[in-house]
Amino acid sequence: MRLSLTVVGGLLLTGGLACPAKRPTSTTSVTTPSASPTEDVVSSTSISEEPSQTTSVDVTTAPTTEAQPTSTSSTAKVEEPSSTSASASSTSASSSAAPSPTTIVRTYPADVVDKLRDSSIDKLKDYLSKNPAGSCTLENASIRREWSDISPKEREEYIAAVKCLQSKSPRTASSKGPGVRSRFDDFVATHIEQTDYIHNTANFLSWHRYYVHAYEKALRDECGYAGFQPYWNWDRYAKDPANSPLFNGNASSLGGNSVNGGCVQSGPFKDMSVNLGPGTSLGYNPRCLKRAISKQWAAQTTADHTISLITQSRDIVSFQDTMQSYGGVHTGGHFTIGGDPGGDIHTSPGDPAFYLHHAMIDRVWWIWQMQDLSARLKAVGGTVVGSRGRSGSASDPINLGVNGDAITIGDMLTTMGGLNGELCYIYV
Repeated sequence: MRLSLTVVGGLLLTGGLACPAKRPTSTTSVTTPSASPTEDVVSSTSISEEPSQTTSVDVTTAPTTEAQPTSTSSTAKVEEPSSTSASASSTSASSSAAPSPTTIVRTYPADVVDKLRDSSIDKLKDYLSKNPAGSCTLENASIRREWSDISPKEREEYIAAVKCLQSKSPRTASSKGPGVRSRFDDFVATHIEQTDYIHNTANFLSWHRYYVHAYEKALRDECGYAGFQPYWNWDRYAKDPANSPLFNGNASSLGGNSVNGGCVQSGPFKDMSVNLGPGTSLGYNPRCLKRAISKQWAAQTTADHTISLITQSRDIVSFQDTMQSYGGVHTGGHFTIGGDPGGDIHTSPGDPAFYLHHAMIDRVWWIWQMQDLSARLKAVGGTVVGSRGRSGSASDPINLGVNGDAITIGDMLTTMGGLNGELCYIYV
C-alpha cells in the first residue's frame, strides 16, 4: 500500500494521518487558593489570557462533587510515588514526578476533558483493586503532565534531553537510512518506514503508545532526563497557539513559528537540522525547521471536540476512526503545527512537538478506556494493512525497529502494567 501525496498551502498532505486531504485512593478534590501560582507559565513572552491563579486536584482519586474552578488556573494534588515507577526503574522520579509531596500544578482551569479525567480516576482505582497490575499501582505510577504544568526549569530539562538525543549517534545502519544522523533521527526513520501500516489501522493507538514510551525511555536512559513525557492539552492554547508556552519562542518553549514560510528563528530549536524526508525519503536532506502554526486547525482540537470523541464513541473502531478523520483531533493537532516536517505525515516526528501531541492522543485514549475498563482494556478494532481486510487482534505484532523490541498490540492496551509491567503511568 502506498499513500498519495498532495501539497496544499505549503503542507504535505497524505491519505494517512487519517487525515485531512489528508494528514497531517482518596478523593479528587479541587480547591481554589487565593494566591497566584508558584510557577512562571511563560518566562518571557506571555500567552493571551495567561492564568494568574491555581486550583488543586487530587490526581489519584475523583472529586465528591464536580470541580468548578473559579480561577483562571489550577493545581492538582497527587500521592507522590513511593518508589521509582515500573516504566522507568533505572532513573529516579524527580522533577516531573511531583513538585511537592501532595500537589501537582494544573496552571489552567480544568476543562471538560480534565473534569472527566478527574471523575474517572475512582473507576481505575476500583478496577485495580480487583485486577492488580503487579507492582504497578496508582501510588507509584509515573505521572505525565501538561507542558505548562511543569516549571520553566523542568521544560528546559526536557528540551536539553531532546537536544541530547539529537546529538547521539544513530543505531540505524547507514545502508538502510543514509540520512539518519542521530538517535532522534532513528525515531523519525522508523515512523517514515511504517507510516503506511500504522494509520487508519488496528494498531494506530497501540503503536503510537509504544512509540512515545520508547522515546521517553530514550530521553531518560540515554540522556539522563529525570522527568516523564509531557503532553499538550490542545484546548489550553487553541485561541492563540503561536503565543502559547509551547510555541512562543522563549527558552522554555519548543521554539517559535516561521515567518512568511521561513525557518523558525526563535527558541531552543531554531538551529536544529531536519535531516529526513520529505515523504518517504531516508536520504540525507538537511534543512531548517519550519512551522505554519494555525489557529484554524487548533479550533478543531478544542475540548468540546475531544469530549464528544470520548463520550460519543461507543466502540474502539468509532473512537479511532473519529479521532483520525479529516475533522478529528489527531489531524487538527498535527496541522496546528504544520510546516516542515510537522505537516508531513511521514516525517512529522522530526518536529519535537510531535511527541507532546501524541502524548495527548494517548491521554485521550486512556480517558476513553477508563469509561469502561473491563471492556475497553481489551478492545482492538480496525483492519491490518496488507491482510485483505482482516480485523486486527491483540496478538498482532508491532515493532519499532532499532528503537524497541517486537511486541504485540495486547502488550500496549493498558498503561498500568502493560508491556510485562514496563508501562506504569497515568496522566494529570
